Amino acid sequence: MNGNNVSRSGKNGSDKMTSVALIEAKSWADRLMDSEFRGRGDKEKSARYRLSKKTGVPESYLFRLQYKTAEMKDVAGSVYRALMIAYDNACRANEDAADRMRAERLGLRGHHETTDEKSASAGLGMDSSKAQ
Repeated sequence: MNGNNVSRSGKNGSDKMTSVALIEAKSWADRLMDSEFRGRGDKEKSARYRLSKKTGVPESYLFRLQYKTAEMKDVAGSVYRALMIAYDNACRANEDAADRMRAERLGLRGHHETTDEKSASAGLGMDSSKAQ
């Protein structure tokens, strides 16, 4: 019996270990919840409801992922997939917005730089063809 890890409650000691999928699902759910908040006065339950409607994951499951992960051994495949897709879509939307802002910024920068592109000698009143 020396090799058995059985606790007083009769459960194996390995129950404390959580699966990688569960950890990932909790992380995605936490980040999606953070992005779902609408500011001061918004309630956590309201944000969870909106996230539930967007992802198709029941509110009760999102609650369990947030507060009762220690009691869970694994995550349902459908929940894992729904959270992964929602998180990927949120990341893609964020990257697309960053690309649009970068393109706009570079467009503005390029517009201003064309007016400032003068040779140094032209700026000093010298003819660049005569200067050596």
